[in-house]
Amino acid sequence: MAHFKRFTMPTLAPEGGVFVLNIEKGILSLLSGEELTEQQLLTDSEMYLIAELFAAYPDYCPYEVLLSAMSNESLEKCRQQVLWGLEEGTIDAVMRPVRNLLSRCRMKLHPFGIEITSLHETGYLLTPLKRKEARRATAERGRSADTNVSL
Repeated sequence: MAHFKRFTMPTLAPEGGVFVLNIEKGILSLLSGEELTEQQLLTDSEMYLIAELFAAYPDYCPYEVLLSAMSNESLEKCRQQVLWGLEEGTIDAVMRPVRNLLSRCRMKLHPFGIEITSLHETGYLLTPLKRKEARRATAERGRSADTNVSL
C-alpha cells in the first residue's frame, strides 16, 4: 500500500507545487519545488474526505462519495441515502455529519489557500480561497503561534 498520495492541482497550488497526503500519518503537505510551504495534521475522517475532494478535482465531489468516505458504507448504499434524502426533503439531515466534518476540513485547507464550496443538492468543489480570506487565515495562524510560545 502506498503511504503517500500526490496531487497536482495547477489552479490551487503555486506553480510547480504539489500536494502530498501521507496516508499513514494523516499529514497534508504542500511542496513548492524542494521547499515545504505548508503542512496540516488531519484526523482520519478529515483525511478521507480531503482525499476524495482532491481526487475529484477539478470536478466536484458528489454527496454520496463523501458520505461513503466518512461512514465507510458502500457507495451504492450512500447513493440510495442521498436520493432518498433529496426525494423526501431531508437531505440536510442525511448530509449533516458530512457538513460538520467539512467545516473542520475547511479550517485545515484555508492555510493552503483552498476553499471547499458547496454545490446545492449536488456535492462539494475545491476552489481557490479569496485573497482576503487567505491573509486572514495566515494572520490567525501567526497569532495562535505567538500565544503558544513558552518563555
